[in-house]
Amino acid sequence: MGEFFVYSFFFGTLLFFFPVFVNADVYLDAKENRGWFSVSLYHKLRLIGGYAEVRSEGAVFHLTKKKAVILPYAEMADARKKFEVTKGFQLCRFHQILEVGGARDARSILFAALFSAASGTAYALLCERKAFLSFRSKAIFHNEPCLKGCVQIAAAMNGLVISAALVKKGMEGFLKWMRKRKSTVSLRRLRKNLRAL
Repeated sequence: MGEFFVYSFFFGTLLFFFPVFVNADVYLDAKENRGWFSVSLYHKLRLIGGYAEVRSEGAVFHLTKKKAVILPYAEMADARKKFEVTKGFQLCRFHQILEVGGARDARSILFAALFSAASGTAYALLCERKAFLSFRSKAIFHNEPCLKGCVQIAAAMNGLVISAALVKKGMEGFLKWMRKRKSTVSLRRLRKNLRAL
């Protein structure tokens, strides 16, 4: 019985620090006004996926055939703060491909050149902080007019980071619930005092 406990503790600790790879694949098509996305573990176990489109009321994320989530433009800044838990993730792969139409159009060539220059600058900055980052960037020209893009991102984390993120989110939810409960209790007391008068 004691050996089972020791082995369980050892493997539990090992899994706690074992790296977990999260993969995100995104494909954008400006002509169709859509972007398809998929988030998975080890490129095998799919966590979430669907497509998004830009509308007048905001970005609409279609997660299933019957479920869609609207993110208004005004709330996009607040939504970014909710993903601060990604600070514990270590970016290990960033591959991108840009497909531009108009192979003989000077504007398309200039746009692709600016994209390549910006990608090279980004790689130089990221390479200093993340030595093990796999970074690739390509621009492809088409004769027909189009604007498409494909991005593959992989990030590594471990059970410690996931646990810290879950604890942080849990504490934020608990504090929010406590504030709401406190304001409800204060409102009830105020009504009770008004009735007594």
